[in-house]
Amino acid sequence: MGKARGLKWAVTGVVIVALAGGLWAWWPDGDQKRQIQGKDFQVKRGTIRRMVVSTGTVKPQVGAEVKVGARVSGRVEKLLVSIGQKVQAGQVVAVIEHRDLEAKLSQAQAELNADKARLQRIKTTGPKEIARAEFELAEAKATLDLSSLDFQRQEKMRTSDLVAQDALDRAREKHLVAQARLNAAKAKLNQAQHSYQQDLKVAEADLAASQARLVTAQVNLNYATIRAPITGVVSSVSTQEGETVAASLSAPTFINIVDLSRLQVDDFVDETDIGMVKVDQKAFFTVDAYPHKKFMGVVESIQPSANIVDDVVYYPVTIKILGDYQDQLKPEMTATVSIITGVRRDVLIVPAPAIRRKGGKSMVHVRRDGQVSLQPVQVGWTEDSWAEITEGLEQGQTLIVPMNTPMAASRSGGRH
Repeated sequence: MGKARGLKWAVTGVVIVALAGGLWAWWPDGDQKRQIQGKDFQVKRGTIRRMVVSTGTVKPQVGAEVKVGARVSGRVEKLLVSIGQKVQAGQVVAVIEHRDLEAKLSQAQAELNADKARLQRIKTTGPKEIARAEFELAEAKATLDLSSLDFQRQEKMRTSDLVAQDALDRAREKHLVAQARLNAAKAKLNQAQHSYQQDLKVAEADLAASQARLVTAQVNLNYATIRAPITGVVSSVSTQEGETVAASLSAPTFINIVDLSRLQVDDFVDETDIGMVKVDQKAFFTVDAYPHKKFMGVVESIQPSANIVDDVVYYPVTIKILGDYQDQLKPEMTATVSIITGVRRDVLIVPAPAIRRKGGKSMVHVRRDGQVSLQPVQVGWTEDSWAEITEGLEQGQTLIVPMNTPMAASRSGGRH
């Protein structure tokens, strides 16, 4: 019995030792075994881009959003649009009561007609007055010439004592009277010419003023009919039909119109990244409404002034949107922007999850001849789930991508 019990314990000990040896062969040596379980990946050459990722907002371009208001006061007789409606430039969107403006237009037209008639009368009568004054001047000159001859003749005859002194005096008197009439005729002609010119200028000025009043009245009447200044979509309506608006210091807003074909992204780049961003760099962005669609763009401008939010400095960057985006993007959508600040081609790339940090160094698990070992590497640029390797690996080497990463689902993934 004792011998049998001893044999039993001996067999049990052998089994335990055997099991222990098997478990040791299977059990991971520390944490390394768990880290290297995954899919193989062949180191390849491809293209990698350096990205500056930031957050922005879809906004209308300058001039693409217009607040349409009223320039005249009155009650809104008609409001012809609603929110979401598409409108064309020049389309009537509202009408304000305008009977008083029509009356002012009629009054201005009447004043214009009166000033035209007055100007025409001056143009007709003025030359006639001048012609009459010219005729009187010619008559006075002829009378003066005749009286001058008679006076000269009387002087000669008086010298020879052929006529009495009284006849000479009468001849002198006629000559002086004729001279005075000539001077008066000249003054009358000058007065007629001057009056005509002055009356003509005043009448022309009055006509111009009445024409301006007519234009003003017509413009004010036109203001009562409110038209869309741009083609776009009505984004808001601020005034309802039947309300009274008062256009005083500022024009009351009726509607907002947005041209959805003229949008941009107002991006905000951190101060640590702004040095890499340059005008004309390519970019792309996504919005929450279309998370799997990339909208293409280009850096259009970089503002020199910064915005400070929670002690973090951001610089506004304008992204011009390329391609067709209508019926998809809308103002105020939040955009996740990626600006491509550099491209490296034909470089070694590996899945970023294959890289581990250990002892302050970047390491990868390399499989050689069925054996797995840790290999230190130098990492360059990273893009999404990919990383550039500048030192430590060669093309064609096999890495192990951990099982708990998306990249491990494919053995042949990579950028080309």
